[in-house]
Amino acid sequence: MKKIKDPALFEKIRKFLTEDMPVLRKKSPNTVEAYRYTLNIYLVFLCEKHSKSLYNITVKDFSQKNILFFLDWLIEERGNKASTANLRLRHIKRFCRFLMDENILMISELSAIQKIAEIPNASEDTIKFLTIQETKLILSQPDTSKAIGIRDSLFMYLLYDSGCRIQEILRLKLKDFFVQNGTAELHIIGKGNKFRITPISEELIPKFERYCRHYHKSSTYDDYLFYTKRRGVCSQMSCDTAQTFIKKYGIMAQKLNSAIPHVHPHLFRHTRAMHLYMAGMPLELVSQWLGHSQLETSLIYARATTDMKRKAVDKISAKENSVFKSDEKFKYADNEDVIRQLYGLM
Repeated sequence: MKKIKDPALFEKIRKFLTEDMPVLRKKSPNTVEAYRYTLNIYLVFLCEKHSKSLYNITVKDFSQKNILFFLDWLIEERGNKASTANLRLRHIKRFCRFLMDENILMISELSAIQKIAEIPNASEDTIKFLTIQETKLILSQPDTSKAIGIRDSLFMYLLYDSGCRIQEILRLKLKDFFVQNGTAELHIIGKGNKFRITPISEELIPKFERYCRHYHKSSTYDDYLFYTKRRGVCSQMSCDTAQTFIKKYGIMAQKLNSAIPHVHPHLFRHTRAMHLYMAGMPLELVSQWLGHSQLETSLIYARATTDMKRKAVDKISAKENSVFKSDEKFKYADNEDVIRQLYGLM
């Protein structure tokens, strides 16, 4: 296996993700996962834009100049919103502070990084969401005559119907999709390890059962609901895997309806919340549905513009407008995945 140029950096990444955040700072698994995802994305950026392999990345790559370019890359090439880019920036700043505390990042460089301002977010009081028809169009894109299409279809339907964060969906075990007497519910562990139960539309039950016939023939209840398999070993599906196929179906739908915005996992969460709110669900209940710890977090739906509200009401007031009606061989030699696994990045 190739030699890592800066092993101290990767050892600190491992310590940050497995000791500092979850143990010392008592951060929830979802929060730690968000930091892990940010670090992975930053490493991908360094590899793509600096033509480096993972082995050659060093602590010097965590610089003010690179982080500024990283923010531009998130917005311009990945299509992220300012709020998402700002979240990544806060994560990177926190990690760099840790590197300084661990005496491998110069305090002068940390000072320069801390000076980076967040991107102004002119649309912070408005949100993008899909109409009923747009949602149905996207959800209809997977080819359910194939097993992979059955999986992708259930994943997106569940993402919309539950209003879950993508990490909450990925952490679901088979036992967490609870079916009894023709009704279904999800048992969810959200931010801060808070447990909540969310009712699931009965139309998803046959989709769930069909999916299980293909993907959980001999599974136990403690197996991940959505997984990937390498060399016969099943593991939790990654955010990247889910985002990749969701983006693909979004592009397919955009070819049929150019009004559809950039499709990403969180768009389904906003869409479901907005549909519930515009259908008359009290904001307090929407907040509980989404697993928000504070009602203020849900106020973005109440602050949506009058025009957005009017369009949403027009689309969902009609009875007929309902979403529900009608592996590559793993190679260990010189594989960067091994580094990610060893240092807690996977």
